[in-house]
Amino acid sequence: MRAASALQLRPIPFDGSPAEPTLGQIPLPFPDATPVVPAPIERDPLAGTTVLRQKAGHFMQALVEVLAGERPPRQLAAWMSPDVYSQMVARLSIRSGRRPGRQHRARVVSVHVAMVDPENAEIAARFVHRGRSRAIAVRLELRRNHRQVAQWLCTAVAWG
Repeated sequence: MRAASALQLRPIPFDGSPAEPTLGQIPLPFPDATPVVPAPIERDPLAGTTVLRQKAGHFMQALVEVLAGERPPRQLAAWMSPDVYSQMVARLSIRSGRRPGRQHRARVVSVHVAMVDPENAEIAARFVHRGRSRAIAVRLELRRNHRQVAQWLCTAVAWG
């Protein structure tokens, strides 16, 4: 007696001809249908460069660590406008100054970059801290500093 989950194999007749290797995907024989090939698609035509995506991910991770109390806020001062930085420091000073353990470190799980125009980007991220999933959003603007070097500056932050 066989178990209900046992596989039943049927032998395939061999005619002696050599098998031809196939390259790529083989489309299924659906009548009147074009084959669907999975490919990454940029949702936004202005979706920025890979450099901005990488920088946004690093910035969001640093910001999440500041909000969780794992990093001092002064490390982000150069990346934020003065009013946003002062608001963040004021909100963080209300909290207690305890340090989290290793098992409760905050980590960014996903980052989404939406280019409003070539000089403005809005970034949304989801992070996990103490077993809870939370969201954070920032607005970055491309501005020139006193040396006329373009750099991304955080001009708005919202988290919950």
